[in-house]
Amino acid sequence: MAELKIPDPAAGRAALWLRLGAVLMAAGVALAAAAYAVSHGTRDPLLQRDAITLGLGGVTAAVAGSALFLRYSLTGFLRFWMARQSYDLARLADRLLEREARR
Repeated sequence: MAELKIPDPAAGRAALWLRLGAVLMAAGVALAAAAYAVSHGTRDPLLQRDAITLGLGGVTAAVAGSALFLRYSLTGFLRFWMARQSYDLARLADRLLEREARR
């Protein structure tokens, strides 16, 4: 990567979204578990419905966080993979041209 001198203009932003995804995953799971405990710990239907709503919000946050985390973790890997692929293809082309020039 250093030899290719490919800068990553949004490295800080990608790391922020990656951390936000991880936090949303953890917070969503914790919120859903807490809402489950509250909904089963009372007989008041109004409180149970509130807990169900919070639980659904927690599941939604966990799914959205998982998507963010997956997207930004794969982006970093695929960016490196694509740069490496480009570098390897350029070296292969150089070797083929050198071999043709020797003939």
